Amino acid sequence: MDKQNGVTLIELMVVVAVIGVMTAITYPSYQSHVLKSYRNKAMSDLAMIQLAIEENRTNGIAYPSSISSSLCTICDNSGERYNYGITSTATSYTLSAIKTALQSSDTCGDLTLKSTGETTPTDCWK
Repeated sequence: MDKQNGVTLIELMVVVAVIGVMTAITYPSYQSHVLKSYRNKAMSDLAMIQLAIEENRTNGIAYPSSISSSLCTICDNSGERYNYGITSTATSYTLSAIKTALQSSDTCGDLTLKSTGETTPTDCWK
């Protein structure tokens, strides 16, 4: 009597099908988490920039007209996922994080943080 060793083609096809179904289910969720993590990083960068601006203001330095890397040395200034900007007057400012093409699938739009603490889009900052 011959004893069969190894895996049959049918068994191999079943395993490949199971892996395919699992990948189809989990990949979109993974992508969503990646986009959310970059969005959260942009939010924390805006908060860090705001803290630096307010610290400078306390020291008598006017609100800046542009974002420099010296305002936040640990922020992601690469511009790969978000580009940071500021619109300022003598008494207020609005920080923004504008999405790039890599972040375009994110359901949240561009992020803003005003000097009053107001954030938009509100649902994304929760």
